[in-house]
Amino acid sequence: AARLHRVIRGATRRATAPAPFTVAIVGNTSARSAFALLNARLAKELKRSGELRVVACSTAGATGLGAVDCFIHHDYATEFGRVARPAHGKWIDVRTWDFGAYPPAWSAKIRAESDRLWVYSRWSKALAMRSGIPAQRIAVVPWGIDPATFTPRGPRYALPTRRRFVFLFVGAAVYRKGLDILLDAYGRAFRRGDDVCLVVKSHPGDVFYRGIGMRQRIAALQARRDHPEIVLIDRFCSPEALASLYRACDVGVFPYRAEGFALPILEAMACGVPSIVPAFGACLDYCSPATSFRVPVRRVHLPVCDRFRFNTLGFEEAIEEVDFGEMPVEALAAAMQRVAELPAAVLGRKAAAGVRVSHGRFTWSRVVDGVRRELAMLSRRRVPLRLAAQRRACATAERQRAVAAELLAMRHPER
Repeated sequence: AARLHRVIRGATRRATAPAPFTVAIVGNTSARSAFALLNARLAKELKRSGELRVVACSTAGATGLGAVDCFIHHDYATEFGRVARPAHGKWIDVRTWDFGAYPPAWSAKIRAESDRLWVYSRWSKALAMRSGIPAQRIAVVPWGIDPATFTPRGPRYALPTRRRFVFLFVGAAVYRKGLDILLDAYGRAFRRGDDVCLVVKSHPGDVFYRGIGMRQRIAALQARRDHPEIVLIDRFCSPEALASLYRACDVGVFPYRAEGFALPILEAMACGVPSIVPAFGACLDYCSPATSFRVPVRRVHLPVCDRFRFNTLGFEEAIEEVDFGEMPVEALAAAMQRVAELPAAVLGRKAAAGVRVSHGRFTWSRVVDGVRRELAMLSRRRVPLRLAAQRRACATAERQRAVAAELLAMRHPER
């Protein structure tokens, strides 16, 4: 042992520099889905910092990677209960459950196996804490915008409309996003002759929403002669094209029922476009009365003991409650009528305030600063929590076996 100790000390003295801290982004980085685009951007920004070695892998491939100091898992395309943790390295789960306490299986797995849970907003942190995950294990790590792309200055999307005032919805055409509420409110607030247009920007190719959109309903409304104008943009847009679309519109409308962060609201804000939003949930981290038009919602918080289909991939989870906000159709219709008649100066003041907030507090450089602080904190912890728990379990089992052997020897001394 003494000789081995001398060899180890000699080797460490000869080391010229410590190995770089290695981070693995676990999840898809190439698909045209929200979480994959965010993974790719996070990997790019962390590499740009120059202080970290960054690798990317699928969830299935994480256990086969070499030496990794920290895994950042952000993947909704893999069933969470089946995600296997590697035998080394700290593990961070980036995961929200937007409408109520987390499924019990999720919270149990996070408590047992995750060194850290990252959530996008204070609303998501409150839900995670309500699920029994300790507050000291949770960090709010919001997403950000690229201020060079999402800016009020730049080209404008060539919309096929000549209407004076343009509302914009960006997101999946699903009930969680509240598009059904928006379509009802828009039809109640305006008529065909009104000088307004609603642009719906959807993305049918996203694997999580395939086949569950409202394209047929929108087409039926477009065909009605008495209905106000609707333009549907049903395709993937690059960040540059999306920014030009925001700049071509006057006000965003996002009557979501449940969200973890609602990035399109922040992107619109960064482009100088204020939005009508719920006075509830994740967007309140950056949507104040100075930047946005906030509409009160009806809170729906009910106990539920059932299985819930998580997405179109077929994953199901047992849940115990739902908690979301329902924006009344009549309240949204009134808000849209009121906003469409506001002077340009009022919209301009909200737009300017929104640009200050988004470009000042929610850029990718700020996101990376927060991520680096989190990684530095985890690097000071010597043993991943799941491995420490395994060691304690092994030590307990060993003590139990020793006690059992001693008791057996006392009972049968001849043995």
